[in-house]
Amino acid sequence: MMIQAAAPAIAPADRAAILDAARRPVAEELGRPPLFVVKTLNRDGDWAFLFADMQATGGKPFDYAGTRKAQAARRGLVSQAYAALLRRHGERWQVVEAAIGPTDVAWEGWAAKHGAPAGLFALD
Repeated sequence: MMIQAAAPAIAPADRAAILDAARRPVAEELGRPPLFVVKTLNRDGDWAFLFADMQATGGKPFDYAGTRKAQAARRGLVSQAYAALLRRHGERWQVVEAAIGPTDVAWEGWAAKHGAPAGLFALD
């Protein structure tokens, strides 16, 4: 039987910095930042991958009303999911690519496209 080593834990300060950076694209595109229910947060050196569900305050689903995705949300063409590939530059984490409300595996080609470690994208 093969035993896999557990991934090293992400320090709380790094986790907070990654999540804060990951909120920016949503806030910029949709006008308000989400809360994240983290499903997967992997880090490999200066790279991080986040897969989460977006929520509004109070644990309610993120509301797309009044955003550029409102019509698509009404038609069921966006999800509550969010995926982001981030890279650390110095002390700052920056989003390299993000998918807001994907209904498929939007990050499938991100490792090759951005030179990120392929193992980063393993979902929990």
